[in-house]
Amino acid sequence: MRVVILQAAAVDESLALCDLAGVLGARGHTVRLLLDDQERDLAASLRALRPDAVFVQAAYMGEPWARRAVGLVPVGVPSVLIGTAATFDADIVERLGAWGALAGELDVCGPALVAALDSDGDLATVPALVWRDGDGVIRRNPWGEAPDLDALPLPDRSLYYEAYPFMGRFPWKRFVTGRGCVHSCGFCYLPPLRDGYGGQRATVRRKSVDRVIAEIQAVQARWPLSHIHFADDLFAPSRAWLEELADRYPREVGIPFSANTSPETVTEANAALLARAGARIVGIGLETGIEANRTGLLGRPTRDKAIRSAAARLKANGIQLLTFNMIANPGEPFEESLETLRLNQELGTDFPRVNLAYPAPDSLLERLMRDRGMEMLSPDTHRRQELKAWCAEGDPTPFEALTRLFRLATRTRLPVPLVSAIAKAVPDARWLAPLVFYDASVEARWSGVPLLDALRYARHAGPPNRRVTYHESLP
Repeated sequence: MRVVILQAAAVDESLALCDLAGVLGARGHTVRLLLDDQERDLAASLRALRPDAVFVQAAYMGEPWARRAVGLVPVGVPSVLIGTAATFDADIVERLGAWGALAGELDVCGPALVAALDSDGDLATVPALVWRDGDGVIRRNPWGEAPDLDALPLPDRSLYYEAYPFMGRFPWKRFVTGRGCVHSCGFCYLPPLRDGYGGQRATVRRKSVDRVIAEIQAVQARWPLSHIHFADDLFAPSRAWLEELADRYPREVGIPFSANTSPETVTEANAALLARAGARIVGIGLETGIEANRTGLLGRPTRDKAIRSAAARLKANGIQLLTFNMIANPGEPFEESLETLRLNQELGTDFPRVNLAYPAPDSLLERLMRDRGMEMLSPDTHRRQELKAWCAEGDPTPFEALTRLFRLATRTRLPVPLVSAIAKAVPDARWLAPLVFYDASVEARWSGVPLLDALRYARHAGPPNRRVTYHESLP
């Protein structure tokens, strides 16, 4: 079969789609990807490929685009939604007028659907499929089993890199070493993902070090690669696995990398192993500077002590610190958001990442808003690039202004009262938009790629805040 995947933008490059293309290609199917922001006429490009099935990225914060993309699919060709919204938004198939959707990870259900369509097979046997039967009734199939990650074919990176060579030339590339996390934070996508599989999947599924190195070397053989980011939700929770990586990675790969992990995994021994393996930046989830809100309101069981210890251990081993922060949570006063800034300044965060809380449909944040009697917004009103404090009570402007000030204020340790005064004084956060150039310079230093390479990539892909909500296992 000829399968075409439609995606909004180059910044949405998805390792999950590379995995899917690898499996489909190994089974004799043809897979092509079209990026809307790189095509002069997406509809014409799609027609020219004469698809038998079209997979459409349906992600949180991307519904308006997905609706338009579904409308471009030729009559008679199944339009199949994939991604975060396709997985967790029960009504999206009907709302967007799509033929169907696949929920969760695509390694098993994607090839099963293509095989069923190719042979006119029984769609009721396809795992995780939401589809319209012959009478137009929407039916929902149970989710499937978890594949052995080492047993999958190698990801097909040519899906992006041959169709859009500027992506292949960019020397910074993402990999994953496993899927899942030991935590079940209330705001995260992983607990409902595990629920979809009946809670039977392992909390963390890990690729062998052999497999990880093979994936990297396959990319090295064909495209430039000077910096690696491991995009796992939780990198190296296993001490034995990390010991093997620290022994082999410097000899067999030797490329500096960044990764994300949980503060609880950053023991003194693990921090030393990360440094020996070649980690130059490690990111940890801070979320909010108020411990009671982090552990109670948001359901993340991470204490301030663990965060402070992890930061100190990483820095003691010469590893720079990246933090993930979320402000304007439901019911959070502006002063409490300032505590998040204050904690980052105390830690000496090198690369702070800050997002405004986003109320995904049926998420904890949406439930918290509903409990407080706050207005619920339709998913088709959400745009990531709008930088809105969706969950804020009262005036959202100070939160939005703090988001723009956050990196500069953290790295230069601007006095918190001064930051507060500026955030409250500006009538519109867009007045602080020029700070995006400072943020871009920080991001360039995080990636480690030369400025010219970063500018060439950005000229095609645009700013990172255009990215929709995908994850390492969901496109």
